[in-house]
Amino acid sequence: MHAKLAILSTVISLAGSAYAWGADGHQAVGFIADSLLKPETKAVRDFLLPSGWNFTRSATWADEIKSDPTFKWASNLHFIDSHDVTPLDANETNPVKCSVDLARDGENGVNVVDAIGNYTLRAADAAKYNWDARSEAVKFLSHFVGDITQPLHACGKLLGGNQFFTTWEGNQTYVYNGRTSKFQLHVLWDVYIPQKDVNENFGGNWVAYRQFLLDNIEKGEWAQEKDTWLQCNPTTSPTGNPDQCPLDWATDSNEFNCGVVWDKALLAGTGTSTANDLAGEYYQKTYPIVRKQIAKGGYRLAKFMDIILAGQPASNSTTTTSIATTTQSATATSGTTSSIATTTQPAEHTSCSTTSTITVTVDPTETATPSYPKPTTSPTPIYSAASPLKAVSSILFAVVAAAGVAIF
Repeated sequence: MHAKLAILSTVISLAGSAYAWGADGHQAVGFIADSLLKPETKAVRDFLLPSGWNFTRSATWADEIKSDPTFKWASNLHFIDSHDVTPLDANETNPVKCSVDLARDGENGVNVVDAIGNYTLRAADAAKYNWDARSEAVKFLSHFVGDITQPLHACGKLLGGNQFFTTWEGNQTYVYNGRTSKFQLHVLWDVYIPQKDVNENFGGNWVAYRQFLLDNIEKGEWAQEKDTWLQCNPTTSPTGNPDQCPLDWATDSNEFNCGVVWDKALLAGTGTSTANDLAGEYYQKTYPIVRKQIAKGGYRLAKFMDIILAGQPASNSTTTTSIATTTQSATATSGTTSSIATTTQPAEHTSCSTTSTITVTVDPTETATPSYPKPTTSPTPIYSAASPLKAVSSILFAVVAAAGVAIF
């Protein structure tokens, strides 16, 4: 698997793809989140991000740093390689089947699911992590929550579609940064499908496109279903599972790989390429999915940040917050100390319920905004499958699990 991941990183570097949704798509995710955040969350966001930044800006940062050798360790955190039987692979004895299994696909914690779980802790814990660490965590999260909604970022087939070649609008190659590359299925989903939609339906105006998505979340096509995008499977331990929500998000995206992404008829057969021009019927069936997946990323990011940044300081002044998990309904106190109390278990697990409080105190001597980018020098503890951070971050997810409709 390590060799496979290394190959994928090389393919991505050469082709200029795997910028899930491309820069414009990620900015759309960030814009939706910025528009839906609570005012108090916006204040914390402004404090943690470099001056003048918001999530619309930070959402592209994790792709921009790919060329920086300091961040080479982060290149495999943008995706998870599921092992699926897609419509191109299925036969009478091996039916279509798609799933995401962390034990099978997780590469010892080096994947987008575990990255979201672990960076959640770093963003949320102002007592343990300084400004630099929390700022970096928020920047990564604003990108990864978008990445995980792209179906081919939750797919291991042919390196997430990077080795499946096709034709687009009569062309078999495209030029990126002066380099000519073959059209891959992956880059179509990242860039060319949404860009064609923007060109044909929004006059090439991405601002109009992302406003359209936001309007449909708030009062249009997705207004009634948007909260279902936030639901996660129930947990079975008192402290919950820090990977459950990103795992469910990855599973949601992965399901498309058993449908239209690898549709055998549209792709005209099996193998590693198709002579079909995917700018026709394939595009017509996929651009509505791309719209909705980008919208999901923005909505989830907003609700996600409203929870994990709740009660954090918006300046370097000393503030104390506490997160309490109890069997009571959610409450909050006023002043400089706030708490979120939630039910951690359903009735059949009440014997496991306990009350615990984490007190978070912000050090007023934390450093001011660092120069951009601020590298992380030792990522290993963040992503280790046995990392003790997971035990702590699970408390946060238990809090979140009962704070909303289901979770986030």
